[in-house]
Amino acid sequence: MAKEIVMPRMGDEMTEGKLVNWLKHEGEMVNKGEPLAEIETDKVTVEIEAVDSGVLQRLLVAEGQMVPVGEIIAFLITAEEGQVEEKQVSPARATHTQTGQETRTMASDPPPVRAKHNVASRSARSLAEKGPSGVTQNFTPSATLTSTDAPPIQSKLAKASPLARRIAQEHGLDLVAIRGTGPGGRVVRHDVEDEVKKGYGGLTETPPADEQVLTRLQQTMARRMLESKTSAPHFYLTTEIDVTETMALRSRLNREVDAEEKISVNDLVLKAVAKTLPRFPALNATFAGDRLLIHKEISIAVAVAIKDGLVTPVVRHVDEKAVGQIARETKGLAERARSGKSRVEDYAVATFTVSNLGMFGIDTFIAIINPPQAAILAVGAVRRLPVYVGDDLVPRERMSVTLSADHRVTDGATGAQFLSQLRSLLENPLRLLV
Repeated sequence: MAKEIVMPRMGDEMTEGKLVNWLKHEGEMVNKGEPLAEIETDKVTVEIEAVDSGVLQRLLVAEGQMVPVGEIIAFLITAEEGQVEEKQVSPARATHTQTGQETRTMASDPPPVRAKHNVASRSARSLAEKGPSGVTQNFTPSATLTSTDAPPIQSKLAKASPLARRIAQEHGLDLVAIRGTGPGGRVVRHDVEDEVKKGYGGLTETPPADEQVLTRLQQTMARRMLESKTSAPHFYLTTEIDVTETMALRSRLNREVDAEEKISVNDLVLKAVAKTLPRFPALNATFAGDRLLIHKEISIAVAVAIKDGLVTPVVRHVDEKAVGQIARETKGLAERARSGKSRVEDYAVATFTVSNLGMFGIDTFIAIINPPQAAILAVGAVRRLPVYVGDDLVPRERMSVTLSADHRVTDGATGAQFLSQLRSLLENPLRLLV
């Protein structure tokens, strides 16, 4: 029986994904667990792995194509089963395998190019509605402004200096429509700049700027952070923890393990959070209108910086795992995220988040709650400071942490008690090992 390879769901909000790249070819033999394709979601790029060993057949989706969650993208069959029957092809993708005179979209076809919008034309349209004082005006921008990056083809025939031609192209202007004041009616630099000013109503000269199309991850981050800050009433609590004993314990543990199993401060923080959360279930919950959803599982997302932004892969059941196992898992999650080799299961639903910027030398910061969670812990750098112990001034290792919490779910007193318990564990870290 042929096995269906479908677009996986990664998170409750995911409705579709982009097939970035096929890693295996049609008709190629694959083993169970081998990566078949790379997909891009709103959060991250991950690999789809083979669910069984067999021959990859019928690639139904082209690279660069958006695919709804759950839709078939390919079939996997054993060598004895032969070709997949035509009737098994997903109706939604049937048009991509038809023959004849119809347009065919195969896996080798390049994705469609998306046109950019021109900054000048957008700004001009904005000024057409409002002037500098915010008063609506009956202003009509220059007719030479266009809505694409490249000027009309007639511009190539116009007489113009190279600099004038470049400025016109940057602003989407048609050189044919600009009266030249240079020798023989040639369009020169100031002719184009004057036309640009007309397009802005003569109000100001806008400096040149490059457009950058945001990735799906960046768009999602922007949307989710705005959603979090505008819908969840955040409150913040900061405390400083003496982690002298924690750092000493970490050093002792790391002397006994290989380099790839070294334990970080963050691994110990994750364990401390997981041991603390059961006493404060409201911080391991989700606000659901007229009720709270108290999660029995403690799964902690770890903020990882990557090229295009920030991702939060998840360590599941942290409370049930030893510190060494937590260390191995967090290293694997971070390495896969940074190399673009994340797995679908790396982004399971989390119930709490820890964000650590200590490795960047940041002493204290405030993090935005990752919805639909109720709280996030921001962890700063460990600093060696002079501290009074009784009457003696001695060097101690100190670390600042800040809890951001949703006031619809919990309150300041509960948050303070949570931090007090967390501080107690990290100041007496042997309790993390039992």
